[in-house]
Amino acid sequence: MGRQRRPLQEIQRGAHLAAKIDMFETSSANLIGGFVFGSIGFVAFIYGKRMNLWKIMLCGLALMIFPYFIADAVILYAIGAFGTAALLFLRE
Repeated sequence: MGRQRRPLQEIQRGAHLAAKIDMFETSSANLIGGFVFGSIGFVAFIYGKRMNLWKIMLCGLALMIFPYFIADAVILYAIGAFGTAALLFLRE
């Protein structure tokens, strides 16, 4: 059995539907901010998990997840800076 080809009309319908969806626009500032704060969050999550510090672990998890939901770079950096500062204050 060979691979079946999809009809051209079905492909065009899918492309038409994809064009209607308002996609998340990523700028280089968002990508860099997401990478930086995601990395900080990952390290904090692993540290909190190994040391059994729940506040640090949850703050790290929040730092890893929030960049996926913020589109504005200024807000992304403000929340990331606040979350990173919170890690310093949540230490024992």
